[in-house]
Amino acid sequence: MEVFYEQNVNNPNIDKHKKRTTVLSVLRTVFLVIGLLFAFLLIGTVKVGSVLSTVIGIVIGALSGAPFVAAYFFIGKFIKNSNSEYDYILNGNYLRIVRVTRRTKRKLLTTVPVSGIESIGKLSCEAYERYAAAKNVKKLFAVCNYEEEDKIAYIRYRTEGEDFLLHIEPNDEMVASLRKSLPRFSIMDKSMQAPIAKTV
Repeated sequence: MEVFYEQNVNNPNIDKHKKRTTVLSVLRTVFLVIGLLFAFLLIGTVKVGSVLSTVIGIVIGALSGAPFVAAYFFIGKFIKNSNSEYDYILNGNYLRIVRVTRRTKRKLLTTVPVSGIESIGKLSCEAYERYAAAKNVKKLFAVCNYEEEDKIAYIRYRTEGEDFLLHIEPNDEMVASLRKSLPRFSIMDKSMQAPIAKTV
């Protein structure tokens, strides 16, 4: 029997910090303009002489604008992370995680084959530290509220020869749906037996 369940994880901080996001978006653009102006102005003052002096002048011009361009990208990453919400879509043998940025842009974060899931549990369980410390595991986060660790679960899975540790905020209905889809009951840690978060 194929199980279908969809959970939307909302981020209340999007509305709460709307003004901050607007200010940061403007600041980000200002940093980019300043960085490009610095770079072009300094490169424009380079006098063509020897090849070495020309190259040095171009490098100095580019480096002068680099901090502002770097700030542009770092602020952009912060805005993206603080304005993300997630859709968890369990459909048969696949759990798809979709990132929704600023409630407009949707992008597939990952697709988890249910048959590739090796363990599911809460962050508080003993196994999590061991999995998180593994060298070659790739960590993925699809979480809006990092403060309430008791509501965050991990999914350790393997696909295409690589190990992943996915962090999600499942509600009780998603946990029940995953339990029905798993090939073995033992995959789900006993820490998942306690209620997590009911759908409002």
